[in-house]
Amino acid sequence: MKKDMGVLATDKNQLIYIYSAQSDIGKKLLAYAKSTDMAMRAINIDEEKIANTVWAEISGMLGLEFSKIFSTNVLSNDMKDFKSSDENDWLKIVQKNSEVLQKPIVIHDTTAKVVANRYDIGKFFEADGGNLDKSPDAIKNANHTDTTDKEAF
Repeated sequence: MKKDMGVLATDKNQLIYIYSAQSDIGKKLLAYAKSTDMAMRAINIDEEKIANTVWAEISGMLGLEFSKIFSTNVLSNDMKDFKSSDENDWLKIVQKNSEVLQKPIVIHDTTAKVVANRYDIGKFFEADGGNLDKSPDAIKNANHTDTTDKEAF
């Protein structure tokens, strides 16, 4: 039986990984997402239904329309040519055909990204160097600790 998510609860100490187990990419990248140093909540949309309002929130976080998040190429021949800009049409498709989520979605705090490969996951967490201790003592002792207290951004 599928469970409904009420509200997308994000946390700066937790990674949310949304995928379909029917997607090879989604299954393969799950291991990379689990290898991060933070707690992770994996949501397999084949087993755990996501409410339409949450999908709308995710689309907003990504800054992408549903046609850029979901792929109809995996649907039956009569549905492969589905073209619509209507949000409700897309929500009906994803609720009945979870395999349209071919590329998993990673969410951390208020940031979301569609990932296609392990490089994308690495870039999602990569520090830019701006968070490293650059004090004279740190430079002298080669002890450049992260000054963000494990914050990924």
